[in-house]
Amino acid sequence: MKDLSFIIIDDTELDHFIARKVITNANSDFHIESFLSAAQALEYITDDTNDQGIKIILIFLDIYMPLMNGFQFVEEFEKLDPKIRKKYYIVALTSSVEASDINLIKSYKSFRARVTKPVTADGLKTLLKKVSKE
Repeated sequence: MKDLSFIIIDDTELDHFIARKVITNANSDFHIESFLSAAQALEYITDDTNDQGIKIILIFLDIYMPLMNGFQFVEEFEKLDPKIRKKYYIVALTSSVEASDINLIKSYKSFRARVTKPVTADGLKTLLKKVSKE
């Protein structure tokens, strides 16, 4: 899956480190961009020259962050041009098991999957299988 890359959006350095480690252990050729701010990530995505022909860009999006949380990010993302949006596969990253949080995640069409923090090798493998089938 060399036509796959990742964007990690999380306000915690440790979660970035863990996600990067798990992704590079799965395949060291995967390209990874990291953002501590959802607003910065949105700017990066809006500048559509960054994808370099990548077919699918997986976004690991932390739900609870200061300033712009994951839900606010998705609301802004859904306003983008469909040509830009179609390349992205947004994965909600959360440690919450609250039914209200899970239902809120499911209410957004742009959230394609949910992964419990921290990202694990098994979680990534399951996610990659799901992505490859879509």
